[in-house]
Amino acid sequence: MDRTYRTRDHLDEFRNRCVECGSCREVCPSYKNGGCDPLAVMMGDNSKVWDCVGCGNCSRACEFTDPKTVMLAVYSINIDRPVSQCFRDTGMSRPIEDLPARKELPPEWTGDDLYVMPGCIVNCLAPHLESASASALRNMGVKASELPGHTCCMYPIQFGVMTDAEREDYRQGMARNADGRRILTLCAGCSELMERSGIDCEHVIQFLHRNIDRLPRMDSPIKVSVEPGCSSFERASLMDEVIRALGCEPIGNEPGCCGKASRKVAEPLMKERQKAAEDADIIVVGCPMCYTRYDAWPEGKPVVYIMELVAMAFGDTRSLGYHRIPVSTR
Repeated sequence: MDRTYRTRDHLDEFRNRCVECGSCREVCPSYKNGGCDPLAVMMGDNSKVWDCVGCGNCSRACEFTDPKTVMLAVYSINIDRPVSQCFRDTGMSRPIEDLPARKELPPEWTGDDLYVMPGCIVNCLAPHLESASASALRNMGVKASELPGHTCCMYPIQFGVMTDAEREDYRQGMARNADGRRILTLCAGCSELMERSGIDCEHVIQFLHRNIDRLPRMDSPIKVSVEPGCSSFERASLMDEVIRALGCEPIGNEPGCCGKASRKVAEPLMKERQKAAEDADIIVVGCPMCYTRYDAWPEGKPVVYIMELVAMAFGDTRSLGYHRIPVSTR
């Protein structure tokens, strides 16, 4: 069974593969903090899915099945809501907020050799991250522009009510809009689904590592806590190398989950992340969702998105003015 889709139609098939080893439970950050229980869900108890943060640790640990797919499908079944009106109106999974950066700092594109897919979080909650990404690419000599007609990648829970084919149509539509050009995603969830649909795309961490010789070095070293985000744990070493190439010093923390929007486990998981970053000057994230969570944490460490760090190294710090937690550019 392909792991491409969050489907309700094959839950029994996925669950029947489970050998009850408990590996999913052992690595689940939500379970460790009194949240969901992936093993119980795999055994058929749909009530134990609440507070799943979709980190994917369970599927990374399991050699036989795909607990993440089951967890997210069950979550969709439990909430049983139709696709949101904002998606029908805008193609985004959430409302597009009227933020100053949208007008004050529009992205400055230079060409269409590469198409950038911002994703819902950037597009709706943090447009300054797209501007910083455009600046970083421009200074790297990459001619890029925003992917025409981009929508949500169909990752969020609400799209579990749709069929596999309906969700796939949206992704393939974006691939057609790219007209043979590679798509650069600012969100790892987007790249995960687009890649599984056979679409030529690349997450920014991979892109920066592949173009590491184009990166500038900062004059003053910054001590950095590296947080690639749940969907990019496997890219942590690449992100380390990118950050070192920029003249910064990773502190060697073990990456973790920000907790997303969970009501129960978000606070303990974020406290864990802040503790892990206590020796750093800033936290650098590879995930826009993580950025919004860290930047909203009261008295938290300053945080920058990885493409903002590149823009900073080139001398462009304009996006930092839209952060809640001030970032020093010493």
